[in-house]
Amino acid sequence: MSDKIKLALSAELLPDDMKKIKEKYDVKILPWTGSDYLPTKEDIISECIDNEVVLIYTDPMPKECIDVLSKNGLKLLGCARATPNNIDWKAAKDNNIPIIHAPGRNAHTVAEYTVGMLLAICKRIGFSYHGLMDGRFLADEKDIYDVPERKDVIWRFKDRENPRSSYPWSIDVYDRTIGLVGLGAIGQNVALICKGMGMNVIAYDPYQSDEIFSKLDVKKAEDYREMLPECDFVSVHLNVTEDTRSMINDEWFDLMRIDAYFINTARAAVVDQKALIEALENKKIAFAAIDVMWDEPAPKNHPLLKMDNVLITPHMGGISSDVKKWASQMVTDELMRYANKEKNIRVWTRLE
Repeated sequence: MSDKIKLALSAELLPDDMKKIKEKYDVKILPWTGSDYLPTKEDIISECIDNEVVLIYTDPMPKECIDVLSKNGLKLLGCARATPNNIDWKAAKDNNIPIIHAPGRNAHTVAEYTVGMLLAICKRIGFSYHGLMDGRFLADEKDIYDVPERKDVIWRFKDRENPRSSYPWSIDVYDRTIGLVGLGAIGQNVALICKGMGMNVIAYDPYQSDEIFSKLDVKKAEDYREMLPECDFVSVHLNVTEDTRSMINDEWFDLMRIDAYFINTARAAVVDQKALIEALENKKIAFAAIDVMWDEPAPKNHPLLKMDNVLITPHMGGISSDVKKWASQMVTDELMRYANKEKNIRVWTRLE
């Protein structure tokens, strides 16, 4: 009989990490691993029962599952995400089951994506791309190799709509000010990139230490009401809590400048949906770039999808092959600590 710890696994680990895990664990790969199938409660219970450790990715882990599994040997839950929103945190605590996770696993990629969205709307990249693909700015068909010699080539028509006059002219980010709402791991990385592009960075985060502000050379806003009128751009980096839900509302957009840009790659729930729609419709702010919606997938009739001053992507900010690597390394470290009877470091502590 094996003395290895029984582990049910749906998080995809790197080969070297898996090899390390198998030295200590009897691993059962859950059947939906690597697929888009979302398991039911019955699936979770039947496949994970009698395992001491369960490590998942986005699989739902509600109270009903935790209660049953805890009575059948479950002692540790793991989630290969920064925030284990798919696990009922309170139920885990009530059953004395710690949750290990991968904090900061996507801090770099979401920060880079945020700045990418910022540059895309500042430089009108997405808008002009779609104008091109729609055929608005294309000449008639011809021999593509029959090109006259000219010293200066400009994308312009004599008698048609021109791309340069079809959108507001682009703006530079250099020497402009970005206000970060939240200065956690992602916000800190956004600050570093923006500072590197010559931007001025202000942040509102009443829970972050003065040491972090000083280290990053980021101006601390004691009150968001003072910060917002100063900002060319406002970027959101908040978790969803009772305090932050719909926190960004009409008051925020009223305080922002009419030429300001709004970026959200965090969670839609921290923004009042109606307030953002009205702010864009009524030109309270100039542009918005958002990677997250209140209901996902977004419904086809959502008004933001029809606006020419909004860039929307389908929750892609945290997706990269490097994120998978960081998450794999983090949760593997924690599983090895558990197997070696050492204290786990990356343990989720929030309950709301």
